[in-house]
Amino acid sequence: MNTMNGFARHGIDHLSASSLNLWAAEPAVWAMERLLGFRSPVSALMARGKAVEEGIHGGLIDPQRALDACVEAALAGFDREMALNPDDRRGGERAQIPGYVEHGLAELRQYGIPSGYQDRVEIRLDDVPVPIIGFIDWRFDQHGMVIDLKTSERLPAAIPLSHARQGAIYARAHGNYGMRFAYVKPVAAKKDGRAVAVYELERTEIDRQLIALREIALRLGRFLSLSTDARELCGLIVPDYERFHWSNAVTRARGVEVFGF
Repeated sequence: MNTMNGFARHGIDHLSASSLNLWAAEPAVWAMERLLGFRSPVSALMARGKAVEEGIHGGLIDPQRALDACVEAALAGFDREMALNPDDRRGGERAQIPGYVEHGLAELRQYGIPSGYQDRVEIRLDDVPVPIIGFIDWRFDQHGMVIDLKTSERLPAAIPLSHARQGAIYARAHGNYGMRFAYVKPVAAKKDGRAVAVYELERTEIDRQLIALREIALRLGRFLSLSTDARELCGLIVPDYERFHWSNAVTRARGVEVFGF
Protein backbone atom coordinates (compact mmCIF):
# COMPACT_ATOMS: atom_id res chain seq x y z
CA MET A 1 0.00 0.00 0.00
CA ASN A 2 1.20 3.53 -0.62
CA THR A 3 0.97 6.69 1.44
CA MET A 4 -2.06 7.90 -0.51
CA ASN A 5 -3.99 4.77 0.45
CA GLY A 6 -2.99 5.20 4.09
CA PHE A 7 -4.47 8.68 4.46
CA ALA A 8 -7.46 8.04 2.21
CA ARG A 9 -8.46 4.76 3.85
CA HIS A 10 -8.66 6.44 7.24
CA GLY A 11 -10.56 9.49 6.00
CA ILE A 12 -7.70 11.92 6.60
CA ASP A 13 -7.90 14.72 4.04
CA HIS A 14 -5.45 17.17 5.63
CA LEU A 15 -2.74 17.46 8.25
CA SER A 16 -1.62 20.27 10.52
CA ALA A 17 1.34 21.23 12.68
CA SER A 18 -0.50 20.17 15.83
CA SER A 19 -1.38 16.79 14.32
CA LEU A 20 2.14 16.09 13.08
CA ASN A 21 3.69 17.30 16.32
CA LEU A 22 1.39 15.02 18.29
CA TRP A 23 2.23 12.06 16.07
CA ALA A 24 5.93 12.72 16.58
CA ALA A 25 5.65 13.22 20.35
CA GLU A 26 3.05 10.67 21.46
CA PRO A 27 1.68 8.45 18.66
CA ALA A 28 -0.69 6.66 21.03
CA VAL A 29 -2.66 9.83 21.75
CA TRP A 30 -2.63 10.70 18.05
CA ALA A 31 -4.07 7.31 17.12
CA MET A 32 -6.67 7.41 19.87
CA GLU A 33 -7.85 10.89 18.92
CA ARG A 34 -7.49 10.93 15.15
CA LEU A 35 -8.33 7.31 14.30
CA LEU A 36 -10.86 6.42 17.01
CA GLY A 37 -12.30 9.89 17.59
CA PHE A 38 -11.61 9.98 21.34
CA ARG A 39 -10.66 13.65 21.57
CA SER A 40 -9.10 14.90 24.78
CA PRO A 41 -11.11 17.55 26.67
CA VAL A 42 -9.95 21.14 26.34
CA SER A 43 -7.50 21.88 29.12
CA ALA A 44 -7.45 25.06 31.21
CA LEU A 45 -4.10 25.91 29.61
CA MET A 46 -5.53 25.66 26.11
CA ALA A 47 -8.57 27.72 27.09
CA ARG A 48 -6.26 30.30 28.65
CA GLY A 49 -4.29 30.73 25.45
CA LYS A 50 -7.40 31.09 23.33
CA ALA A 51 -8.98 33.57 25.73
CA VAL A 52 -5.87 35.73 26.00
CA GLU A 53 -5.62 35.86 22.22
CA GLU A 54 -9.27 36.92 22.00
CA GLY A 55 -8.77 39.71 24.51
CA ILE A 56 -5.61 40.98 22.82
CA HIS A 57 -7.18 40.94 19.38
CA GLY A 58 -9.94 43.25 20.56
CA GLY A 59 -7.29 45.72 21.68
CA LEU A 60 -5.37 45.44 18.41
CA ILE A 61 -8.24 46.17 16.06
CA ASP A 62 -9.33 49.04 18.31
CA PRO A 63 -6.21 50.90 19.48
CA GLN A 64 -8.34 53.06 21.80
CA ARG A 65 -9.92 50.16 23.60
CA ALA A 66 -9.13 50.20 27.31
CA LEU A 67 -7.09 47.41 28.84
CA ASP A 68 -9.91 46.59 31.26
CA ALA A 69 -12.29 45.95 28.37
CA CYS A 70 -9.74 43.66 26.72
CA VAL A 71 -9.29 41.74 29.95
CA GLU A 72 -13.06 41.42 30.42
CA ALA A 73 -13.40 39.97 26.93
CA ALA A 74 -10.64 37.46 27.64
CA LEU A 75 -12.19 36.38 30.93
CA ALA A 76 -15.60 35.99 29.31
CA GLY A 77 -14.07 33.84 26.59
CA PHE A 78 -12.32 31.67 29.16
CA ASP A 79 -15.52 31.22 31.15
CA ARG A 80 -17.43 30.15 28.04
CA GLU A 81 -14.77 27.61 27.11
CA MET A 82 -14.54 26.18 30.61
CA ALA A 83 -18.24 26.31 31.54
CA LEU A 84 -18.65 22.54 31.90
CA ASN A 85 -15.00 21.62 32.23
CA PRO A 86 -13.87 20.12 35.57
CA ASP A 87 -10.15 20.87 35.07
CA ASP A 88 -8.90 21.71 38.56
CA ARG A 89 -6.47 24.29 37.12
CA ARG A 90 -9.25 26.54 35.87
CA GLY A 91 -9.20 28.91 38.85
CA GLY A 92 -5.45 29.43 38.80
CA GLU A 93 -5.32 29.94 35.04
CA ARG A 94 -8.23 32.39 35.08
CA ALA A 95 -6.52 34.49 37.73
CA GLN A 96 -3.49 34.99 35.49
CA ILE A 97 -5.35 36.06 32.36
CA PRO A 98 -5.26 39.83 33.13
CA GLY A 99 -1.44 39.76 33.30
CA TYR A 100 -1.14 37.88 30.04
CA VAL A 101 -3.44 40.33 28.26
CA GLU A 102 -1.68 43.38 29.68
CA HIS A 103 1.82 42.33 28.65
CA GLY A 104 0.83 40.75 25.35
CA LEU A 105 -1.22 43.74 24.25
CA ALA A 106 1.55 46.18 25.13
CA GLU A 107 3.98 44.20 22.95
CA LEU A 108 1.73 43.61 19.95
CA ARG A 109 0.24 47.10 19.76
CA GLN A 110 3.66 48.24 18.58
CA TYR A 111 2.91 46.59 15.22
CA GLY A 112 -0.27 48.55 14.59
CA ILE A 113 -3.60 47.18 13.38
CA PRO A 114 -3.33 43.65 11.99
CA SER A 115 -4.13 42.94 8.35
CA GLY A 116 -5.29 39.41 9.06
CA TYR A 117 -6.41 37.32 12.01
CA GLN A 118 -7.03 33.59 12.18
CA ASP A 119 -6.62 33.33 8.42
CA ARG A 120 -6.46 29.79 7.06
CA VAL A 121 -3.25 28.82 5.30
CA GLU A 122 -2.44 25.73 3.26
CA ILE A 123 0.79 24.33 1.89
CA ARG A 124 1.82 21.23 -0.02
CA LEU A 125 4.87 19.09 0.66
CA ASP A 126 6.48 16.83 -1.92
CA ASP A 127 5.05 13.30 -1.99
CA VAL A 128 2.59 14.04 0.83
CA PRO A 129 -0.85 13.45 -0.74
CA VAL A 130 -2.83 15.69 1.59
CA PRO A 131 -2.36 19.41 2.31
CA ILE A 132 -0.94 20.82 5.53
CA ILE A 133 -3.23 23.51 6.90
CA GLY A 134 -3.08 25.99 9.75
CA PHE A 135 -4.58 29.18 11.11
CA ILE A 136 -2.30 32.12 11.84
CA ASP A 137 -2.76 34.40 14.82
CA TRP A 138 -1.99 37.77 13.20
CA ARG A 139 -0.57 39.07 9.94
CA PHE A 140 0.84 42.58 9.68
CA ASP A 141 1.25 43.46 6.00
CA GLN A 142 2.79 46.82 6.87
CA HIS A 143 5.73 44.97 8.40
CA GLY A 144 5.69 41.85 6.21
CA MET A 145 5.26 39.81 9.36
CA VAL A 146 3.21 36.94 10.78
CA ILE A 147 3.10 36.78 14.58
CA ASP A 148 1.99 33.90 16.74
CA LEU A 149 1.22 34.38 20.43
CA LYS A 150 2.24 31.83 23.05
CA THR A 151 1.25 32.13 26.70
CA SER A 152 3.58 30.52 29.19
CA GLU A 153 4.58 30.81 32.82
CA ARG A 154 8.22 30.78 31.71
CA LEU A 155 9.91 32.47 28.77
CA PRO A 156 11.84 30.03 26.57
CA ALA A 157 15.43 30.75 25.61
CA ALA A 158 14.62 29.93 21.97
CA ILE A 159 11.74 28.80 19.77
CA PRO A 160 10.80 25.22 20.76
CA LEU A 161 10.92 22.63 18.00
CA SER A 162 7.17 22.09 17.87
CA HIS A 163 6.59 25.82 17.45
CA ALA A 164 9.28 26.03 14.76
CA ARG A 165 7.40 23.42 12.73
CA GLN A 166 4.19 25.40 13.09
CA GLY A 167 5.95 28.61 12.10
CA ALA A 168 7.52 26.97 9.07
CA ILE A 169 4.05 26.26 7.69
CA TYR A 170 2.93 29.84 8.22
CA ALA A 171 6.13 31.24 6.70
CA ARG A 172 5.93 28.97 3.64
CA ALA A 173 2.34 30.09 3.07
CA HIS A 174 3.35 33.76 3.17
CA GLY A 175 6.32 33.83 0.83
CA ASN A 176 8.91 36.30 2.05
CA TYR A 177 7.09 37.38 5.21
CA GLY A 178 8.91 37.13 8.50
CA MET A 179 7.65 34.73 11.19
CA ARG A 180 7.81 35.73 14.83
CA PHE A 181 6.68 34.15 18.06
CA ALA A 182 5.74 36.35 21.00
CA TYR A 183 6.02 34.48 24.31
CA VAL A 184 4.15 36.16 27.15
CA LYS A 185 4.19 35.65 30.91
CA PRO A 186 1.50 36.88 33.32
CA VAL A 187 4.04 38.57 35.62
CA ALA A 188 7.34 40.24 34.81
CA ALA A 189 10.38 38.39 36.11
CA LYS A 190 12.04 39.92 39.16
CA LYS A 191 15.51 39.30 37.81
CA ASP A 192 15.31 41.03 34.43
CA GLY A 193 11.85 42.62 34.44
CA ARG A 194 10.79 40.76 31.31
CA ALA A 195 7.28 39.47 30.70
CA VAL A 196 7.66 39.04 26.92
CA ALA A 197 10.24 37.38 24.66
CA VAL A 198 10.01 37.67 20.88
CA TYR A 199 11.94 35.40 18.52
CA GLU A 200 12.00 35.38 14.72
CA LEU A 201 12.28 32.11 12.85
CA GLU A 202 15.33 32.14 10.60
CA ARG A 203 15.01 31.16 6.94
CA THR A 204 17.41 28.25 7.33
CA GLU A 205 15.30 26.94 10.21
CA ILE A 206 12.12 27.29 8.17
CA ASP A 207 13.64 25.13 5.43
CA ARG A 208 14.88 22.61 7.98
CA GLN A 209 11.49 22.26 9.62
CA LEU A 210 9.66 21.90 6.30
CA ILE A 211 11.92 18.92 5.61
CA ALA A 212 11.12 17.55 9.07
CA LEU A 213 7.38 18.00 8.55
CA ARG A 214 7.56 16.15 5.24
CA GLU A 215 9.42 13.24 6.79
CA ILE A 216 7.01 13.04 9.73
CA ALA A 217 4.03 13.08 7.36
CA LEU A 218 5.51 10.38 5.12
CA ARG A 219 6.17 8.13 8.09
CA LEU A 220 2.63 8.67 9.31
CA GLY A 221 1.32 7.76 5.88
CA ARG A 222 3.31 4.54 5.87
CA PHE A 223 2.00 3.66 9.32
CA LEU A 224 -1.59 4.22 8.21
CA SER A 225 -0.97 1.99 5.20
CA LEU A 226 -0.32 -1.01 7.43
CA SER A 227 -4.00 -1.64 8.09
CA THR A 228 -7.48 -0.30 7.44
CA ASP A 229 -8.43 -1.29 11.00
CA ALA A 230 -7.86 1.59 13.44
CA ARG A 231 -7.91 -0.75 16.45
CA GLU A 232 -5.26 -2.93 14.84
CA LEU A 233 -3.05 0.11 14.31
CA CYS A 234 -3.52 1.14 17.94
CA GLY A 235 -2.36 -2.34 18.89
CA LEU A 236 1.04 -1.54 17.36
CA ILE A 237 1.65 1.43 19.68
CA VAL A 238 2.68 1.64 23.33
CA PRO A 239 1.38 4.67 25.27
CA ASP A 240 3.77 6.57 27.54
CA TYR A 241 1.53 7.66 30.40
CA GLU A 242 4.28 9.78 31.94
CA ARG A 243 4.00 12.31 29.12
CA PHE A 244 1.89 15.41 29.73
CA HIS A 245 -0.49 14.41 26.94
CA TRP A 246 -2.08 11.96 29.40
CA SER A 247 -2.48 14.40 32.29
CA ASN A 248 -6.25 14.62 31.85
CA ALA A 249 -8.03 11.84 33.77
CA VAL A 250 -10.56 11.28 30.98
CA THR A 251 -7.82 10.93 28.37
CA ARG A 252 -5.88 8.49 30.52
CA ALA A 253 -8.97 6.36 31.23
CA ARG A 254 -9.69 6.15 27.51
CA GLY A 255 -6.07 5.22 26.92
CA VAL A 256 -6.36 2.27 29.28
CA GLU A 257 -9.54 1.21 27.49
CA VAL A 258 -7.96 1.46 24.04
CA PHE A 259 -4.52 0.02 24.76
CA GLY A 260 -5.51 -2.49 27.43
CA PHE A 261 -3.23 -1.31 30.24
